[in-house]
Amino acid sequence: MKSTWRFILSLVVILTAILAIMMAAFALPAVHSGIHKVPIGMIEKDDVTYEKLSTMLQEKGFKVTRLDTEKEATTEIKQRKLYGAFSIDTIVNLELYKATAASATVAQLLTDVAKDMLTQQKSAAQAQLTQLMAKTTDSIKLKGFTQKLVAISGKQVKVTDVKSFPKADEKGSGLAAGALPIALGGWIGTVAISQLIKGKKQKFIAVIGFSIIGGLGLIAMIQFGIGTFDGNYLLTSLGAMLGIMATSFFVLGILEVLALPGLGIAAIVLILLGNPLSGLVSAPELLPSGWGGFGQLLPPGATGTLLRNIAFFEGHAINQPLIVLLAYVGFGMVMFRFGNKSE
Repeated sequence: MKSTWRFILSLVVILTAILAIMMAAFALPAVHSGIHKVPIGMIEKDDVTYEKLSTMLQEKGFKVTRLDTEKEATTEIKQRKLYGAFSIDTIVNLELYKATAASATVAQLLTDVAKDMLTQQKSAAQAQLTQLMAKTTDSIKLKGFTQKLVAISGKQVKVTDVKSFPKADEKGSGLAAGALPIALGGWIGTVAISQLIKGKKQKFIAVIGFSIIGGLGLIAMIQFGIGTFDGNYLLTSLGAMLGIMATSFFVLGILEVLALPGLGIAAIVLILLGNPLSGLVSAPELLPSGWGGFGQLLPPGATGTLLRNIAFFEGHAINQPLIVLLAYVGFGMVMFRFGNKSE
């Protein structure tokens, strides 16, 4: 039986829509990426200076929180509430606290911003000293002003990396590159299980086994092969197992309910959208407004955040990714349980 022209037209329209979604998912984050309320802190005791600098940072897209001490800054960063913090004093000393492991891209961005801030502070201080020098002929005062000018000109940003990647992978490239393998690997593995293994019970057990062994293997590669992780291997592997399980049961369930069309839907959710919107390459807050948050509600983004926070930040801020991944596991199991796809 030949395909009808109506069916052919419908298929062409659907495939075109998929291409459009793919283009939007990959191109829009690249074109419209920027700073979208990246949370940072500032330690500044002078109210006027704080208002001036915080306003400048907010105009750049940062969400600024005022802090009292350096200890508070490092604690907030370790708990994944902030990406970094600036500490400024009246004698033009600027210290940056950052966490490269939270996002190498944001860490570099904060370093560049700190250098710009210091340059502005130095220029203001030098201009003030120059004016004072022009108003005096006292040689002792002039000498003192000159020494201060020299000292100010030599000021550099002091950088403290609260949590960095291991030396074997200082930029965290292994984690950034992991979004696609997490999504694509889980998709391919589950499709293979669905097509090659017969029996619901057997498929269920196969997915559990794939999640456990796959999680152990994935983290072994990232930690011992690439050197991106240096935390507790088994705990991080548990996070990977949950991520693979969420992906696998979602794919298995949707295939059980929708058969072949479900394959395309799973690919769109996990690969076409989940991969570029995961935020692993940069940070969710650097993606277009709304897209980063949406990406964290998809398995690749949630898995990446979970692994990052387990491996480097002692399990802080893992509630959301845990809930997201468990929801996909539960949703997939329900679809798989009540699906009517024939064996």
